[in-house]
Amino acid sequence: MLRCRSDLRFGLLAVLLTAGTLARAADYPPSSGWSTFWGSFVDEIVGAPGAGALKPTARFAEAGIAFDYPAVLRVNYAAADMRWRFWRGDFEFEVHTGAYAESHAHTLLGMMGAVMHRGDTPAVPEAAAPLRLCGRDVAGWRVRVHFLDDTHEYLAYDLPLADGASRLFLFDDVVRDGKLSLTHAATFDAWRGSLRCTAAG
Repeated sequence: MLRCRSDLRFGLLAVLLTAGTLARAADYPPSSGWSTFWGSFVDEIVGAPGAGALKPTARFAEAGIAFDYPAVLRVNYAAADMRWRFWRGDFEFEVHTGAYAESHAHTLLGMMGAVMHRGDTPAVPEAAAPLRLCGRDVAGWRVRVHFLDDTHEYLAYDLPLADGASRLFLFDDVVRDGKLSLTHAATFDAWRGSLRCTAAG
């Protein structure tokens, strides 16, 4: 059975590489559905990046903030929502900018727990470890949501800046065997350790 799965995986990879000469993710705008489709397809076949692949970093510098992230992540930008999405496989990290209320992170996770969670009762956000970000103590919130046969953990921090807007940082990862992924850990550590705020009021 394992041999059959392995042969199937390599067979699909061969098809992917052949098809890639005709239609590649790079041929489409990063925000397009086709780009997401091809990226997701590749991730399913190749699997999650290992520790070595997660070490090289790239630099994000937009919207009055700057931080490092694993270069293996794909980046999409939704201009209408002022939202950046960094993702690979089942892991996503989003950066939102807007004039949010002080309790926005908690409210957002509460809504997600109520709408998305498949269970007898809504999933309720719990306090996560606070962080010191750009000279401010920032509260964190997390919630675990069961849907589509997976358990997702969402982690959010809402950082108000001098320009009157906030930067919301939202992590989404699938919990496997009670643990979050290496991709989550590498992204969180790179972001937290390198975040700088340049927004001016």
